[in-house]
Amino acid sequence: MTEHVLDRRPHFDERSKAYPIRALLDTSQPRSYSWRCTTWLDQGREGACVGHAWAHERAAMPVERPATSEDAFEIYRAAQKIDPWPGEDYSGTSVLAGAKAAMTKGWLKEYRWAFNLNDTLTAISRKGPVVLGIDWYEGMFETDIYGYVRPTGALAGGHAILARGVNITRRTVSLHNSWSQDWGVNGRALITWDDLGMLLASGGEACVPVLR
Repeated sequence: MTEHVLDRRPHFDERSKAYPIRALLDTSQPRSYSWRCTTWLDQGREGACVGHAWAHERAAMPVERPATSEDAFEIYRAAQKIDPWPGEDYSGTSVLAGAKAAMTKGWLKEYRWAFNLNDTLTAISRKGPVVLGIDWYEGMFETDIYGYVRPTGALAGGHAILARGVNITRRTVSLHNSWSQDWGVNGRALITWDDLGMLLASGGEACVPVLR
């Protein structure tokens, strides 16, 4: 049984539809590009993936700032106070609440949403890393011999994770996880465009910081 905790909670606000990243992309399309992130945080046995995904975003290019697990847990706890679930005696929170908490902390001034795979790929490769909220399957707890996570097996829960790179030739996205450098390939993994598109189409979300 995996030791990793999955606690991204889906919560979609219809008002988010008024803030598409496509409006800022004009006619731009995806390119091959990867944003550096040299911070590897570990959420441990806590359901704080949302806070850690946002902390990794802060630590990554294009605006690299210090981010610690303490910062990640602060975002997580702040998000629980403003998410739609009462109290704080539960595990997890939403990507949206994490974005609001990051804004309150002064990490962001604006964020938008990608509503399809192409806009997600374009946003990652043109604007910077994107925080994903996606379903997580049993086949994704470990990478395969090529460094990929595959959405196979039973649905295990929901996870928030940073997407920080796109490769046009290989049709992959680079993921930066919050399960320490011991996970995957130095804390990272690849996912195919097809698999990510499926996850986004089945209740996934992609939150795009645009002013850091």
